[in-house]
This record gives sequence, structure tokens and C-alpha cells, in this order.
Amino acid sequence: MRHLTLAGVCLMIVAGCGDARSHAALMADAATDKDAIEFERAMARYDSARATSPDDAEAHRQYATLAGYFDLRAEAALAWERTLDLDPDDSAAWEAYVTDLRWAGVYGTDRRYAEKILQILPEALRRAPDRPVIYDEARDAAEDLGQLEAYAAILAEVQARRPNDQILSHAVDALRVARAEQEEGDRGRLVRDSIGAALDALAAEVEGDPDAAAPVLYRLAAGYDAHVPQRKNDADRWLERLEAAPDRGVLADDLRYWDLTIDFEMAVRGYADSTVDVSRLAAEGLKSRRLGRRSAWVIRNLTAVRERALASIAGDAPSDRAVRGAVTVAAEPPHAKLDPEAAEPLFDAAMDVVRWQSRAQFSAIRSLLYFGIEPRAVLDAAIAIEDDLRANRPGYLYPGLQGDERERSRRNSIDAARILQARALTQLGEIEAAGDLFGQVATESRGTRSLGEYGRHLLRTGRPDEALDAFVEAMAFGGSWFEPLAEEAAAAADLLPETVEERLAARGPVVEEEMERRELGQRIEREAPEFAIADQSGTEWRLSDIEGKIVVLKFWATWCGPCLQEFPHFVELLKTYEDDEDVVFLTVATAGSPREEVARQIEEGGFTFPILFDEQGLALDYEILGYPTTFYLDRAGFIQFKRAGFEESGYEEGVALRIDALRTEADAPASP
Repeated sequence: MRHLTLAGVCLMIVAGCGDARSHAALMADAATDKDAIEFERAMARYDSARATSPDDAEAHRQYATLAGYFDLRAEAALAWERTLDLDPDDSAAWEAYVTDLRWAGVYGTDRRYAEKILQILPEALRRAPDRPVIYDEARDAAEDLGQLEAYAAILAEVQARRPNDQILSHAVDALRVARAEQEEGDRGRLVRDSIGAALDALAAEVEGDPDAAAPVLYRLAAGYDAHVPQRKNDADRWLERLEAAPDRGVLADDLRYWDLTIDFEMAVRGYADSTVDVSRLAAEGLKSRRLGRRSAWVIRNLTAVRERALASIAGDAPSDRAVRGAVTVAAEPPHAKLDPEAAEPLFDAAMDVVRWQSRAQFSAIRSLLYFGIEPRAVLDAAIAIEDDLRANRPGYLYPGLQGDERERSRRNSIDAARILQARALTQLGEIEAAGDLFGQVATESRGTRSLGEYGRHLLRTGRPDEALDAFVEAMAFGGSWFEPLAEEAAAAADLLPETVEERLAARGPVVEEEMERRELGQRIEREAPEFAIADQSGTEWRLSDIEGKIVVLKFWATWCGPCLQEFPHFVELLKTYEDDEDVVFLTVATAGSPREEVARQIEEGGFTFPILFDEQGLALDYEILGYPTTFYLDRAGFIQFKRAGFEESGYEEGVALRIDALRTEADAPASP
């Protein structure tokens, strides 16, 4: 909660909280701001309105909605609490309250929020029985805590009072699946089969009944979709019935949102029928009543518009990834201008993303720079983003980042905004100013992107030898994709092609030492939470039992693609250390990884290393925000290094670097 509260204080300072006008005026102006996508200002005015009239539920409700939009989840939850004090039968508020509690706990890695959900769940289900999201968030919270049984007990009590509640029945089915998947064998499949049979019986009862209740239709649509996924046609058929029901309320909206999202993503990735109109899907999605979902569809709408723009290009068009991502050619803009009929919608869609203060702003602006669209507007937007980042305004950084990680992300985002400014200046013909800015970023924040972009500028402004050095540095930092530009710079400088490899060989070790110093300087020095967890063979592991050894502790999940990509490299790593008695490697399968699936992956991969099952909420104690995440513990049981994600390049060397650093420190003689 601590970092979220700080963000809220910063927001109030920036937005000018404490407006002394009347409550009615504040509420009216806040509503106008909200309609105009001026969400920060609206939020500040609603906050002032809460202060002037603490008993106005609507002011608290609107403030909570906007706080949740900006991922200030702890503050949003407090505002929802006050809303429910004033209006305890507001079912939408109960849903939002549980959702914000859940994500406050996830982003803050604080188990108290998940525990709070289980405490309030009976009351939430009594006051808001028609809100499926409450069940979903509560089940996930219970799973994070390793307390599915407590959640099951609550559902059993509710079902005893409401045996014919179809939304509750769907939640019970979801729980049965979650519990079955934690067991070995084919139990999960058997449970799904029994659920399918129950759904078929219910479907037979209401087939042809035009007055079937919306909750029944919901259970059929959601049940076939979630529990019997191979029956997608049945799910779609019942969803159509549900959408046509006069009392559908929110029941169809959630299912419709996810269906649209899945259809859109599959169409964009080329997995669906090529005739799918992604623009139509985006237009449907933009009708969502929830701010967060509309924001997501604003981004997807940009994707749809960008696809149309690319389709308008005669001949070979660039890929969508090239347009929105890092540029590896020296020209600026990298591509010829679009026809106005394609450029204007792309500009409007990109600036919509900027207005919604989404973390996708950078890729939106890159789309415009790629085609040289409105560079002056792009420059202004990039300057505003930098100012907002320096002021710590919300909406730009992943909300789960804390401490040093958050500051590094903020610094990197500021650098990215400055690079966008320099590119816009180039397109405006302000070459000297652009060069100064590129050079500043490359000097202050040496890395692949900053050096590569500076090299591009040097190459296109007739300084190929300097450009070659910048490209070589970028390559040494891991940017192998800059090699073609390095070769182009060498040729422009009348140097032999092998010059690139010669300079890289000379600079590589120097840069590697620099990267090692950075990595080893990012210490955590936090005592590792104790645990006592059994592995796949039933052997219990306690952290205190292996004190005195260096521990490499990896958290992963069966559904995590990078985790599975890492495992073959992890196996090879274990061979290197199999005779090393100083180092222990442990992996933890997180809650939500079915035991049956873990067993299958162990068998297929031939894994023999210990795999512990986290059914106690250990991931919360270790503040896990994504998978895989690896911790390096010193001999005293303190976490010294944390590595999130998986990168194949330099994987074994990176692990060895951290282990050797901990080993060297432990073996060093004590100071006299």
C-alpha cells in the first residue's frame, strides 16, 4: 500500500487537489473532465468533492473508478469501502471493491489484501449475487494464499442458502476444476466431463424456452466456454441467447468482452479466418462500459487502423512489429509517407492512445514517426510524457514495480521519451538539436537502444566512423540486430568489413565488465522468507536446513512459455554444478500450476531436479510479479540478486556470474 499512497499524494500535488468551490460545481466539472478523457483532473476534482461532502456516495464511487483506472488500487479499495458504507447494496461497487483489493495485493505483493477478500466474501455474495467477477477474483486470491479450502467452505455455506443459483453453480464448478487440477492423475478430466454432463442436462431443460433466465443462460455460455472448451459452438450459441435476454445486465458483457478480445488477438496473429474484420471487433470493444476495458480497446483500435494503413501500401509493406518497435535502419523517417486517407486515421488512433495515458503510448508514437506523420505533434506528446514521468504521474509504469526496479523503469521510460523527441526533431529538420539530444541520452544511459539510435543519427549525418563505434557499443550490449548498420557505417567510412568484428572484439570485454558491475551492484540484501514445502517425491524442503549454502531459487508456472523455454538450459546448468556441494538449485511451481501438468512436463523433459509445489502463497512472500523469477541467496539466507524473465543469450554466464560473486564474498577473509 505504501507506494500506491505515495503515488496518490504526487497526483494530488500535480492536479491541484483541495479545490474550494462548491460540491455541485466540482462534481459537474469532474464529469466534464471525465467525458473529455482528462482523467487525472477529473480524479482530483472528485477527490475535492469527497472532502466537501463526505457522505456523497457518487463522489467516492467516481474517485474509486478513476483511481482503479490508474492502478492506484489500494486507494481505490479504500474509496470503494466508503462507497459501500453509504450504499451497501451497490453490486457494481462490491465487484470493483473485490477487484481492486485483489490487484492491490498482486501489485503490492501483500497477502493482507487477499485475506481481506476472504473476510468480506460472504457479505459481498449476499449483496451482489449477480457478479461473477467476485467469484473469479476471490478464487484467485484463495489460490494465491493456498486457501482454496477456505474459499470452498464459504461457497458451501452460500449454496446451502441458494441451491438453484446458476451463477454460484458456475463458480462451484470452477472451484471443482481448480481443486482437481492440484491432484495427480486424470481427476481434472473426469471433473470436466461431469460438469459437461450437468450442462447438457440444463441445456435440454431450457432449449427452445424464450423466457430462460439470464443466470441460466450465463451458466451455459460460461460453462461450455470455460469448462468444456472443445464445445465452443455451444458456448457461442448460449451467449447469443444471453445477449438477447432483456435482463442480461452485466452477465453477457464480461463474456462478450473476452470473446471479442480472443477473436481480435487470434485474427491479428493470423490464427483466425482471414476474413475477420478486426476494425469491427475494435468498434464493438470500444462500447465497453468499463474504463480499463475501453482503454485496452483504444490500443487494439490502433492495431486495427495500423493494419489498414499497412494494407494500403503498394508492394512489400513493413511488418507491424517494425512500425511499432525499435527501428534498425538509418533513414528518418524509416519509411515513405502514407497517403492521407491512411495517415489521418493512424494519427487519430495513435493520439487517442496518448490521451488515454496508456503504457502503449511509446509504440503509438513510434507508429507515427515510422511514417513521418505530424512530427511536431509527436514532439509535443513526447515532451509531455517526459514531464509526466519526471513528475511521477500515474499511468506510465507497471504498477507492480517498487523501489529500485520502479526507478530504473522510470529512468528507462524517460530515455525512451527523449529518443522519440530526438527522432521528431530530425524529421522537423532540427538536426543539431536532435544530435545533441541523441548524444546526451547515449552518454547518460549507455545501452543498446540509446547507442543504436545515436549511431543511426551519426550515420545519416555523415559521420560514419563515429557511427560505427556507436553501433559496435550497441552490439556489445546485446544489440546484435545493429550489425548490418555497423557494416554499412564501415563501408561508408571506407573501412574493411572485418573492422566491425575487430572493434567488437576489442570493446566486448570492456562492455561485459561494465554490465557485470551494473548487475552485481543491484543488490537486494533482504532475508529470504522461510518455507517448508514438499517436492514431487514428497520430500520436504526447509530453507533453514540448507543455510550455509548458496541457493538458486526459481519460481515458474506450467502456463508460462518463457519458463518452459528456460528449462533445457536449466538442465544443462545443473550438469555444470552437479558436483558442487556449495550450491543448491530449487524450483517452485506456483499456485495455479496443476500437479498433473507439472508431472507431465517433468516426464516429457526428463527432469530430476526438485520441484516444490507452492500451495501456501509463497510467491506473495517472495513478491513475485511475473514468471520465471529467480532469486540468488547467500550463505546467510539473504536474497542478494533477483532475475525476472528468461533470455537465452548469456544465460549460463549470468547465473555463474552471480554464484561466483556470492561464493567469492563468502570465501573472502574477514576484515581485521
